[in-house]
Amino acid sequence: MFRKLTLYIFLFCQPSALTYDTQSYTSVALSGSAYGIIGLSTLIALCYIIPAIFLIQFLGRKCQVKPLVLVFALIGGFFITGWLAGYANTFFHEWVTARLSSKNFFYRFEDAIMTPLVEEPLKLAAFIFAVYVVPTKSYKGLLLVAITAGQGFQISEDFSYILSDLPDGFSYTISGILGRTIGAVSSHWLYTSFLAMGLVLIWRSRQKLISSKYSLIDILCLWCFCSTLA
Repeated sequence: MFRKLTLYIFLFCQPSALTYDTQSYTSVALSGSAYGIIGLSTLIALCYIIPAIFLIQFLGRKCQVKPLVLVFALIGGFFITGWLAGYANTFFHEWVTARLSSKNFFYRFEDAIMTPLVEEPLKLAAFIFAVYVVPTKSYKGLLLVAITAGQGFQISEDFSYILSDLPDGFSYTISGILGRTIGAVSSHWLYTSFLAMGLVLIWRSRQKLISSKYSLIDILCLWCFCSTLA
């Protein structure tokens, strides 16, 4: 019953998330040249997005992972996590800056501070939701679900950066998405997979489902945060 309720809430949130992610594109505030930059930036981003999705699909078949759990992870990471992270980042930015007398340090390290505190838990929530609604127990399956959730968020963030870079002009926007496309090799999908699998191994070692020696993998959780701060 609770699993069905969770699924209904997820589906209910989709229209709001879709509206949030597309409202900037459907507004009349954008000029024709802006749409041209968005289109070119999207084509650049698709150079990694399409192969990544096909690779996830291939690995899912190879590892015998249910396609539905990957769909939920991708949608959850793209829409729900991206939507909530956008609001959460804005809220915490305004809340923190309103209480700091000297803001230079926070502005300099804001991304390193806010990302582990806001984005990583939300991406982890997308992973947990997917494996809860569609139970997955194998390590390969759990790893692939975590990768997919992180990939979904990564795609959402790429499009949000395209919009935020638009006011700085063509060169800045294109160079930004080029950098993110190249950096996609080691980005959110990797952070989420390390964090999720680290927590899975911690949980199973505590439940005596695996040997306690695997609790050394606990350091993988820290890797996610350290890589973000680096």
